[in-house]
Amino acid sequence: MTTLRPPLALLLLLAACSGGDDLTPTPGSTGDGAAPTPDPDGARWPDEAAARGLDYVNRSGEALKATILEANGAGVALLDLQGDGDLDVVFGQGLGSLKQGLEGPGADLEVFLNDGSGNFERAPGPGLSGWWTGLATGDLNGDGRTDLVVGGYGGLEVLMQSESGALESWQSLVDAEDGGKLEPGVERPFGVSPHWVTSLALFDADGDGVLDLYAGFYLKLDPQNPPISEIEDGALSLPCRWKGHEVYCGPRGLPAQPDRIYRGLPGGGFLMNPAWLPDHEPGYTLAVLPSDVDGDGDTDLFVANDSTANLLLVNDGTGVLRDHGYEAGFAYSADGMPEAGMGLAVGDVNRDGLPDYAVTNFSDEPTGLYFGSALGFSNETFRFGLGKESRPLLSWSVHLEDFDGDGWLELFTANGHVYPQADEELTGTSYAQPDTLWSLGPRAQATRFVSPDPGSLFATERGSRGSAVGDLDGDGRPDLVVTTIDGPCRLGINDSGEDANRLAVVLESTVDHATPRKAGERRTPRDGTGARVAVVIGEAEAAFALLKERQTAQGYQSASSPVLHFGLGATERFTELRVQWPSGAETVLPGGAANRTLYIDEARGLVREEVWQ
Repeated sequence: MTTLRPPLALLLLLAACSGGDDLTPTPGSTGDGAAPTPDPDGARWPDEAAARGLDYVNRSGEALKATILEANGAGVALLDLQGDGDLDVVFGQGLGSLKQGLEGPGADLEVFLNDGSGNFERAPGPGLSGWWTGLATGDLNGDGRTDLVVGGYGGLEVLMQSESGALESWQSLVDAEDGGKLEPGVERPFGVSPHWVTSLALFDADGDGVLDLYAGFYLKLDPQNPPISEIEDGALSLPCRWKGHEVYCGPRGLPAQPDRIYRGLPGGGFLMNPAWLPDHEPGYTLAVLPSDVDGDGDTDLFVANDSTANLLLVNDGTGVLRDHGYEAGFAYSADGMPEAGMGLAVGDVNRDGLPDYAVTNFSDEPTGLYFGSALGFSNETFRFGLGKESRPLLSWSVHLEDFDGDGWLELFTANGHVYPQADEELTGTSYAQPDTLWSLGPRAQATRFVSPDPGSLFATERGSRGSAVGDLDGDGRPDLVVTTIDGPCRLGINDSGEDANRLAVVLESTVDHATPRKAGERRTPRDGTGARVAVVIGEAEAAFALLKERQTAQGYQSASSPVLHFGLGATERFTELRVQWPSGAETVLPGGAANRTLYIDEARGLVREEVWQ
């Protein structure tokens, strides 16, 4: 395993900024959990999806959930579709039954355009037909517009954004000839399972400045003969049961499908490149998270697997990814057992200059919190008190974000069980569950947020799945869009930290990409993917740094805003801002005022500032 350490420039920055603010958390809860407490500044987090025109309702099979396909729900993507500077919303969508997937018509994506104030109107979808679950965003052809890749049960499609802002089909990455593509209304070979894509990540694997694609695959499920209540194993039949109740079958007992990696082409589109994923052991992939975990300037990948070992795919600098999850202490639980990984998030929780990671899991398995260290990770789950309180929850999407702007990250999890039978007696859990938001803060104690408002995002028990973070109403505070299985989406408007100062950073690289690369030369993707930002707060010994990496793939089957949000608390000015670009270049800005958005270009430096009203 490669030693985990920040690059030299960042290491020097942090060494100069040590001291003052208490960067080392002090022990808090030891595993008993923290009692929910109201937010001190009166935040409510109202759910305003319906009021603002987001009337998306998820379809994910029948209520009984006879097959595993019907249990996993869909994701959501936030992206600017018309170049007007605000975030629009695209949802994956499923069907009312597995039979509909065979007979058609299939579902299209559902698109909502933002008017700039966080109110939405429906727009035409791209005209797809399928069962769509996972989404990824990025500028695939370097034209300055954000494009979309979407996958699901029997489909993996590349969509390019046109000049008008419409998403247009560009390339299909699974073939009908080998049975991998599910074409509604088209007869297919009996016994052949379609490809089932879950989470996706667009990142630059080989440093050529062009985005590549990692596609997580789940398992083989024959749509014409899915296992119901039992799995046949030769002459034996294995019943599918959970805590004494008959449930759908899988993932255990069903064959896992191997993940795939695709090399991005300069003009858009992809070619599969299995050489970048040697010795790959298929798992039941549910979440994929790009992150420069070892601080060497290239992007590595975390993969959360359902009921099999999690992966930490370390990049050798050329795009070749090898698993080091076991050595890093990430593959298994503290008991040495594989867990049912659902979602992934990254952030510097303890502000020590090393990325930390959260992974959500099945019920009876707590949400895991892993801190970066000099070598591998330290499991901080129980020291933060997350063990007991998160264990009854089945958590999917997850974010580490400073929602209240105090300079410390909060932990959000989207929760809901897969089995309707969870409402039966003696299960210790429930089918519908409340979403959760924990304040982590400097004391190493997770404190759960509750709202007295019955209309709050956190007040009602639902079956949440995917989620995405972004400032949808233009007030500088990151909001939350959450999908609910078989139900309406939710839009949590962030009204926390009203008096906190904040900063937002938008990155791009207009450095010439047309000139052929020299040997060993690394380039930054046009949209700035992979760049790392350090915002320094305070002076001399009292200074500290807030760190973020520009990646949109996080959570579960979803893509968040590319804008980086930093909370400055009571501080009205930042001292310095540094951007380390994937090319190896560095941009250094002097201090400036808070409560604005900074637009930074690798080629031109600070392009403009927008002060929030």
